Amino acid sequence: MADAGVAARRKSRVNWLRPLIFTLILVGLVAVAAGEDWKFDTAALAVCGLGFGFFYVAFSGGTHGGTHFGMTLANFLAVYACAFFFFRESNFAAAPHPASLIALGLPVVAFLVTCFIRRRQVGAMIHARRQRQLTNLPSLRRWLPGVSIVGAASFAVPRLHLDAATQGLVLLAAMVIISGFIVRAVRDIVLLLIDVTLIFEGVAGRLDRLLIPMTAFLTLYSLLVVVFACLYRLAEMSAETPQFLTTSADHYLSFGEALYFSVITLSTVGYGDIVPDGQLVRLLASAEVIIGLLLLLFGFGEIARLGDEESGPPKAPKLPD
Repeated sequence: MADAGVAARRKSRVNWLRPLIFTLILVGLVAVAAGEDWKFDTAALAVCGLGFGFFYVAFSGGTHGGTHFGMTLANFLAVYACAFFFFRESNFAAAPHPASLIALGLPVVAFLVTCFIRRRQVGAMIHARRQRQLTNLPSLRRWLPGVSIVGAASFAVPRLHLDAATQGLVLLAAMVIISGFIVRAVRDIVLLLIDVTLIFEGVAGRLDRLLIPMTAFLTLYSLLVVVFACLYRLAEMSAETPQFLTTSADHYLSFGEALYFSVITLSTVGYGDIVPDGQLVRLLASAEVIIGLLLLLFGFGEIARLGDEESGPPKAPKLPD
């Protein structure tokens, strides 16, 4: 019994530790990419990390919610941080850091406080998640239109040529309004978290079954990339003049550039920064595109077929005796 208790506690720690690390990594990437200073980045990590820890530990208990619920919550926090950085950079670039930090935390704190006040209802919804059937996602009418209107209206702020202090006040006012919408729709947001978790669990289950065919597909894809990259290099080595153009100039590809060209050709992206100029490499590029399309067509078809076989035919309802 003691061993079972230790194992359960260890599993509980893993259930919340992995999503917490995932939250910090996602929000950290957003914060660093946004180009803010380290103080603002640290504050963003603290707000989202503490918000995740409070909500997940308080309402999922580390065991009932599971890792998938934690990942869903982490993703929502990262998306929120990304949206906040975008609107602040676009419309409130001169807002003082203190005002920006308070604005960043307002919706998260409002959500957590409201969840704590209504903790019995929130806890019941989360702990009953296994009995829920995913029919339709909860209504977004209580909060999404209002939040969208506030976000759209903020694009008028740069045209007003406000000073830094006034920008900070307007940013705070906008986030207070958004927090009001969040408080009003806490139940719908929690239900949305639960439903997205159910979707995530279903996708993760299918991915486990499709791991072998997906690995085979990626192996063949990588093999094609390497083979054609080598063929491009060999084609250039056998010719007296460069076979590719880069920025309208003749250019001998390095092996790394050949690998890059092979990847974008096989994926049919075609950025245009490297252009095949010789007849032989044009023929090779054409062949790679055709083979890549066939691989995508039959590869995805095979993955879907194996997925259907793994899930099996629907079971007939059990008749009463």
